[in-house]
Amino acid sequence: MRPLPVLAGFVAGILFPMLVSAQSIRPIAEGPLVVVKDGRYGYINHKGEIAIQPQFFWASDFENGFAPVYVCGREVWIDEVGRPVARRSGNSQKLEPRRLGEKIGFADPAGRFRIRPIFDDVLPFSDGMAAVRVDDLWGFIDSTGYEVIPPTFKDAFYFLEGVGTAETADGPVLIDRTGKTIASGFELTHGIVAEGRVPVCRNDKCGFLDLLGNIAIPLVYDDVDSFSRGLASVRKGEKWGYIDESGHTSIPFVYDQAGPFASGLAPVRTGKESGFIDRSGKLAFNLAFQYAPGFLTGNSDGLLVAESDVSRFWTDDGSFGYVDTSGKVIWGPTKESPDHAPVLGWSEQDKIASCKGLPQALQDAVIHFPQQ
Repeated sequence: MRPLPVLAGFVAGILFPMLVSAQSIRPIAEGPLVVVKDGRYGYINHKGEIAIQPQFFWASDFENGFAPVYVCGREVWIDEVGRPVARRSGNSQKLEPRRLGEKIGFADPAGRFRIRPIFDDVLPFSDGMAAVRVDDLWGFIDSTGYEVIPPTFKDAFYFLEGVGTAETADGPVLIDRTGKTIASGFELTHGIVAEGRVPVCRNDKCGFLDLLGNIAIPLVYDDVDSFSRGLASVRKGEKWGYIDESGHTSIPFVYDQAGPFASGLAPVRTGKESGFIDRSGKLAFNLAFQYAPGFLTGNSDGLLVAESDVSRFWTDDGSFGYVDTSGKVIWGPTKESPDHAPVLGWSEQDKIASCKGLPQALQDAVIHFPQQ
């Protein structure tokens, strides 16, 4: 299965001098925040207080009140007080990719296949559609498994705001929900469709299309990122600034790096100085970081953004922390940073290690817990 480039477009203005895991670009949950202390994963609240003791071999973000943890060789779901639960989400309709042998389908939170595992590769659902591969070609299905757009594309990505992105033998295309091409001859950027604007480039210049495939903001920039809260970071020459949805400059081109707005703030960097600015371009607070994705949180698809009161950040030496919108660092910076589960699965040594140090009651509860 292809890795999911969650919100990759929203961090384009921030460079990656170090390897940043998939966990690092995931949106922040509104529930407890995952942390690592003395090699064990746990959770803090948004004030920086321990909510669930660091005790797990691995854990990930909360979503809709539940989070996955790895315990005694099993991935199980816990609630916000750390108890194992039968379902991962209050949304019993949400479907996620699940592999069975060599094929992939989509299962509900209880692990039951709702769309049969007949595909060779898939991407998660977004905007009610999922890209699926049959042999060497990609198409799209809806949440019932119905083939809405036959597999005719060289590659396919996501539907957002009613339009999808895919690739033909002649290059990238923007398509509607029937599969009809509404724009071509452009390069798709690292950004995503957001707030009615599609970031694209052509002949090394970038701008934005609208949802009908027309040019909404002229292709006059050297790089562009996605819109967030009515503003998008764009680059002219070596400097980044911000424009509004009409293409008017809202914040001058003075930054070396510039991230997305959320909760009224955006991460920026100029020379050795870094911090967060408000929508007028005024510095709200300084914070020493090499990378910060901003105050973002995801919707049920994990792709679109809403606002959070906490942002992750990484320092020049790779240390990890959380900062709130007042500029208060509520965790870290610490050398221990949350990471994603291993792509190739857990080893036998991992299975043994994941039981060590846990309360016996928790071990017993997990071992006897129904398979999820």
